[in-house]
Amino acid sequence: MHMNPDPPVIPPATTTGTPTLRVLIVEDESLVSLFLQGVLRDLGHEVSGIAPSLRTALAFAAGTPTDLAIVDVGLAGDGGDGIDAAIALRKRHGIPALLMTGAPLASLGERAKEAQPLGFLAKPYTESEVESALNAAVAQLPPRD
Repeated sequence: MHMNPDPPVIPPATTTGTPTLRVLIVEDESLVSLFLQGVLRDLGHEVSGIAPSLRTALAFAAGTPTDLAIVDVGLAGDGGDGIDAAIALRKRHGIPALLMTGAPLASLGERAKEAQPLGFLAKPYTESEVESALNAAVAQLPPRD
């Protein structure tokens, strides 16, 4: 008797066909993070946490499964800016980042490359721009177990 192996488990797709992501928002402006949280949920993703600082982001990352972080470059406060946060999340927890900024991308310079971002999101952004940035980021992520 031949037994078929169980089919692979694929995360449920969002309305766009993109797998559901667990996203950590690293943003120190609460209105921006709440708006982004709503956009991510509307797109079918989970928000694993909202961190207003690098230290809080690392604490969330240590205890909460996260596929991707959306990090504000202009992060103020505890532990460093958004580029520092993106670098620390990748090095310590293997969590890649999408960087978001209201500044011209050209002004980010060499430090942004060190963060190895999966992409950039220019502020202000629309839901469709968030969706496009996430789709581009997902294409670069390794498959989830």
